[in-house]
Amino acid sequence: MSQAEYARHRGKSRQYISRLAKAGVLVLRGGKVDVAASDAVLEDRPEPVSERVVAGPTEATPQGTTFAQARTADMVFRAKLRKLEHDVRVGKLVEAELVKQRWAAIYVAIKERILAWPNRVAPEITPLTDERQVRDTMMREARTLINDIKADVQYAR
Repeated sequence: MSQAEYARHRGKSRQYISRLAKAGVLVLRGGKVDVAASDAVLEDRPEPVSERVVAGPTEATPQGTTFAQARTADMVFRAKLRKLEHDVRVGKLVEAELVKQRWAAIYVAIKERILAWPNRVAPEITPLTDERQVRDTMMREARTLINDIKADVQYAR
């Protein structure tokens, strides 16, 4: 049966059936749709929202999951899990606990540098009497502190 005839058979648009054929969902034999095989495939496949007929409120009937749907869901889950494992191995993803530990170590290094700064700068500033000399000394030491912290953070493990 042609795709146009199959669309009428299923009560769907020709464009929708054409998309299914291009996606490899329909079973085609010699360019024609194998009706029985394609119907079987589509019965196990949930219908996309854009093709559903919107009806008034009806009683909800529980529908069980078919084996094909369950198998597809399992395959999708396994594929996502393999992608996550791959991303961890290549370094795209890092465990949250490891990140927390590294940031804690970085915080400690920054805190220690900042708290040691006054003790390092005070002996230089004490003999100075000119405000400009004090400011220049503090700015030089502040830049040194920032560069030291940057090096500590950049290479923190």
